[in-house]
Amino acid sequence: MFSSIKAKIIVFYTMVLFVSLCVLGIFLYLSLGKIVYDSIDSSLLSRAKALATLIDNDNNETEFNFSDEVMWEYNSPKSKSFFQIRRLDGTILEKSASLRDQVLPFQAGERQTTLKTVLLNGTLVRVINFHISEENGHDKETAGKGHGLIIQCAEDIQDRISLLKNYRVILYLSILSIMLISVSGGFLIAKKALTPVKEISEAIDRISESNLSERIAPGSIPEELRILASSFNHTFDRLERSFKRQTQFTADASHELRTPLSVILSQGEIMLRKERTAGEYKDALTAIMKAARMMSEIVQKLLIMARLTTDKGEFKAGKIDLSEIIHEAVKLLRSLAEQKGISINISADGPCIIIGDRPALLELFVNLVDNAIKYNVPQGKIDISMRKETGFIVAEVKDTGMGIPEEDIDRVFDRFYRVDKSRSRESGGVGLGLSICDEIVNLYGGRIDIKSKLGAGTTVSVYLPHPFLDLTYLRNK
Repeated sequence: MFSSIKAKIIVFYTMVLFVSLCVLGIFLYLSLGKIVYDSIDSSLLSRAKALATLIDNDNNETEFNFSDEVMWEYNSPKSKSFFQIRRLDGTILEKSASLRDQVLPFQAGERQTTLKTVLLNGTLVRVINFHISEENGHDKETAGKGHGLIIQCAEDIQDRISLLKNYRVILYLSILSIMLISVSGGFLIAKKALTPVKEISEAIDRISESNLSERIAPGSIPEELRILASSFNHTFDRLERSFKRQTQFTADASHELRTPLSVILSQGEIMLRKERTAGEYKDALTAIMKAARMMSEIVQKLLIMARLTTDKGEFKAGKIDLSEIIHEAVKLLRSLAEQKGISINISADGPCIIIGDRPALLELFVNLVDNAIKYNVPQGKIDISMRKETGFIVAEVKDTGMGIPEEDIDRVFDRFYRVDKSRSRESGGVGLGLSICDEIVNLYGGRIDIKSKLGAGTTVSVYLPHPFLDLTYLRNK
């Protein structure tokens, strides 16, 4: 029960409200009690002082000058006001008619003014013990009168106690009523406040593989939850894009693998139908090997793509001379260039030291140089240059090949996309080279720009941050 947010909110709200009301109730009750008792005590002290002015105690003779005007409130047996005058040894000298045969409690030897609540014949009364001594002599009205006597004034406070009890009951009932109303209101408020969360949850539940376009409408929820809704929408946008890319990638990979698989299967079926000559078997095996190589290249490229998108932790950072990477890439492809009579020139404006992953950067420039060779004209030319710009090291690969139509430039980084399908087949391309290059450069915070003119060649510019970001950046992307 208490695992839900609603229950926790209500319980917390109820506890805070209950403690606050209890503290307030106790404060009000104690304040009222203090006011009531202060009023009674002040009245008793005034009465005791008034009686003290009417007492003469000379030569051990005590005289009481009590007039009817003074004694009228004490004379009735039903009066709720009492007084009693004692000596220090407890001897009663005088008491009010309202006490009848009762006496007020007394502790022998009391020499200071005290106030207490006591029981008198089962009734609560407030009593003051007013000691007349030299210490009271500074009061002109009592100076020299009744020294050594104790005046006890009392008042029935049963009705005041009843008032406080009734007030306490009203406080209890008020707190209980407020708690019931507040808990009910808190339940409704919590329910209303959490309704948008429920709506967000329902919207999320409606989103599935077949309905990734569903989104949460931020305008229909409170401002405090719009950030959460916006975060969910951004997450689902990324998921939708990722899912679409994955679906497209799977479809493209299946399509690309279908052709070499069909070649292998068809060649095998044809060869098994009847006996063939050695030359026919050799031609079939050659076709099968060519198809297998194509499949191997596709699978290898797919593995590279998977490594680039998932296994970023495998990348190792280190100082690398970019010129050395490019020379190594050219060396690996030199024989392919010589077959087409293509010359390759490399130039650099000084050393280009960067920090990065050697295999990834080698893969990047192998793909770029390979494309420049494959899509170049016979006896063509490739110029590779390196220079430094503000914040970047720029490597350019310029060829004299067939070029790329303007409408296709924006799509050359799509996976399995080929500008000329037939010529790409002949050259062995699978349409993943530039996609891999784009992934590598993006991982390192750079970019690739392509400028091309149909029939006049293509220039690919790779911008790498300088100094090159280390692998902590890559792992956090």
